[in-house]
Amino acid sequence: MKDTAESYMKEKKWNHSKKKNIGDYAWQAGMLALLCLQVLLVLYYGGKKAGFHEDEYYSYYSSNRTAGLFEPDREWAARDTYRNEFVVLEGEGFNYSLVATVQSWDVHPPFFYFLLHTACSLFPGIFSKWLGIGVNLFAFVINFFLLAWLAYMVTDRNKTLTFLVSAAHGFNAAIISGVLFIRMYEWLTLFVLLLACLHVRSISEEHSMSKRGDLRFSSFLLPLMFVNYLGFLTQYYYIIFLFFMAAGFCLWLLWRDKNLWNCFRYGLSCAFSIGMAVISYPASLSHIFRGYRGTGAAAEFLDGANTVDRLGFFGRLMDEYVFDGHFLLLLAAIIVMAIVLFIRKKNNSGTEAFVIGGDYKAYFLLLFAVCGYFFTVSKTALLLYETSNRYELPVYGIWMLLIIVALYTLSGRIFRALFINERLRRAGIALIFLLFLAQDVHELITGKVLFLYEEDGDRVEYAKGNADVPVVILYNAATPYHVWWCSNELMEYERAYFMSENNQEELTDDIVCGSHKLIVYAADGETKEESLDLILRSNPELEGYRMVGRKSLWSVYEFE
Repeated sequence: MKDTAESYMKEKKWNHSKKKNIGDYAWQAGMLALLCLQVLLVLYYGGKKAGFHEDEYYSYYSSNRTAGLFEPDREWAARDTYRNEFVVLEGEGFNYSLVATVQSWDVHPPFFYFLLHTACSLFPGIFSKWLGIGVNLFAFVINFFLLAWLAYMVTDRNKTLTFLVSAAHGFNAAIISGVLFIRMYEWLTLFVLLLACLHVRSISEEHSMSKRGDLRFSSFLLPLMFVNYLGFLTQYYYIIFLFFMAAGFCLWLLWRDKNLWNCFRYGLSCAFSIGMAVISYPASLSHIFRGYRGTGAAAEFLDGANTVDRLGFFGRLMDEYVFDGHFLLLLAAIIVMAIVLFIRKKNNSGTEAFVIGGDYKAYFLLLFAVCGYFFTVSKTALLLYETSNRYELPVYGIWMLLIIVALYTLSGRIFRALFINERLRRAGIALIFLLFLAQDVHELITGKVLFLYEEDGDRVEYAKGNADVPVVILYNAATPYHVWWCSNELMEYERAYFMSENNQEELTDDIVCGSHKLIVYAADGETKEESLDLILRSNPELEGYRMVGRKSLWSVYEFE
């Protein structure tokens, strides 16, 4: 009988272990399938991207610059003269010192540009959106695993919730937009998530603590310094997230054991890593403290009068592009459920503690860090309509995690308090999943994915069809660099004739004055009409002109 009982228990334990292993494999397969679907969705929208934001052109230019862009007056420039400034030429690849030098003239650190330059160096002579999207897509894949790991730790290994967070994040229009925007923000997201994961692992598992309670160097402080170093050299906004994460973490260290030595070692590690980044890239100090973005950001932060307007601006962006207009509704639901559970506990009508599910310490550390980051960035970032989403992008995934965890946990406890059976509780969980999936689908259907510039496709096709027609570039002398905002189209023409709208002297160029057809790109300026009339008057072969396209500050005219 004893042997039979032991045999039965062993068999039961083995069957349970087998079922658990099968469940683990199924979950892992589901996560990989989810990632593949999200990558395919990004590639689909990448295929729809037909143009570039002006900052994206700058990404290629500052990564691959050769001689420098310039705007001559009354001179012809061949296509390769300016196209070569956006690509890596043979023999000019992997020149990272030049990339760092060019970036030192601007206001950003160089790490992202190193990555883009590397991709372009592997494909010399090629200008393609896919090189930039590919660099960001690589970060997107890593971010998928980082956010999943973060959710897994915060929710105390809840696989269902981890899957839900990963699905809501990767199918979201704002997140996809971040991958398609060929700038450093997808990589800033990577280092923000890495930093969050390091701290949550330390709090949740105390994996980073020695037996004496000291922070381990190899498993926490050394990785922390590595992340800080690269995060700082990716985007200076990383410092903001680090500041609030560090403040919250040090408060936890003091609360845990009142050990100032841990706080000192932690602070010294952060200071050392940021100091090494500054030594590696000395221009960072002038960017932050003397550059136009640094001084402008400081002025905006110290201006108390703009606080409500700026928070409202970025709050509306997150509400519209991340939560599909439901953020306040979701927040209200969380607050109401929290109040109900608090009253229930206070009246001793329930036995459950009033905390967020999983590890509440990690939850509130993340909440403190993202609120601090959101507030500070809202106070300092540029107000650029919907494209300003880029500045808050690094914490959008964590915001989703926090909202979903709160809804999941509080609603589950409400269900249990009402004695709702397991089947209905699972139906409630499924409802939360469908809600966030429906939000994502609605955002995609209604065109919330940014940085596609699909309208540029027709203009590029027009340029291809008229590649051999003489092209005149009428640029505004006050903003001559706006010429390069049209580079995607200009690269299709064999050459272009540059004219300043400030120069009203008679034209003498044989081609401009004798061609039966001209295409003119004219920048908005006070003398635009006079310059158009000057071209028409200088060429007896031309009878008139008509507008055939418009983009931002430019109009395209066809003279015949």
